[in-house]
Amino acid sequence: MKLQVEGVSELVLEVQSMERAVHFWSDQLGFPIVDQWSYANGQFDTSGVGTIWATWLYIGGNTRLGLWLPRHFSEEQLHIKDSPISQWKKGLYDEGGLHVHFALYVKPESFEDNIATLKALNVDLLIFSQDDPEASNLYFKDTEGNIVELYTKNMNKFYGS
Repeated sequence: MKLQVEGVSELVLEVQSMERAVHFWSDQLGFPIVDQWSYANGQFDTSGVGTIWATWLYIGGNTRLGLWLPRHFSEEQLHIKDSPISQWKKGLYDEGGLHVHFALYVKPESFEDNIATLKALNVDLLIFSQDDPEASNLYFKDTEGNIVELYTKNMNKFYGS
C-alpha cells in the first residue's frame, strides 16, 4: 500500500526579507502572487491587514511556493514541538525540519531558455547538462540562500501509474 498522491501541492521556504524574496521569485522569475498573509498573536490573518508574513506564489501544475518569514517560538511552543506530533496544538503543525533543497520540473526543451533567463538576472548557476536531456539539472540559490534545482526528469514518466 502507498499514499495516493498526485505530486507536490505546496513547498514553503523560510526567508529573511519578504520584500527581497518576493522581488526575486515574482518580479524577476515571473511567478504570480496568489495570496499573502500576516501573522499576529499566534494566528495567520488572510484579511490583508498588517505586515506581510507569508506570500504564496503559483509555480505551475498543482503547486504553490510559500515564502515565510521566521517564526519565533516560546519555550512552551518549543517543548510542544519536541513532543509527538499528535499532541501539537493548532498553529504549530506547519513548521518543522530543515530544508535541504527542492527541485522544480522543467521540460527538456525549455532547459536552455531557463539557463539564459537566470544568467540574464546574474544568478550564479551550477549546471549539470548531461548526455541524457531527460535528466539535465542545474542549481542556484535564491536571495535568501535556499538551494533551488531545475530538473528535466519527469517523475511521472518514470514512476507514475
